[in-house]
Amino acid sequence: MSGKVIITTPYPTPDEVAAYYKIPAKRVAELRQMINEIRAADAAKANRKKNGHRKATTSKSSTRRKSTSSKR
Repeated sequence: MSGKVIITTPYPTPDEVAAYYKIPAKRVAELRQMINEIRAADAAKANRKKNGHRKATTSKSSTRRKSTSSKR
């Protein structure tokens, strides 16, 4: 097995990447807002799972099966 490797290359910040690809500041703000919403939804979902709660959903369990007669 190889030894431990430490990466010392500096990673660009999101602002530097946006500047490199010439993404407008308004679009960067929109993307950040989307990411924050996604992270919040994921955190809420993880929190529900952690606490054992499920989101209320409509299911098809309310529809009953047709009962078939065993008499023929």
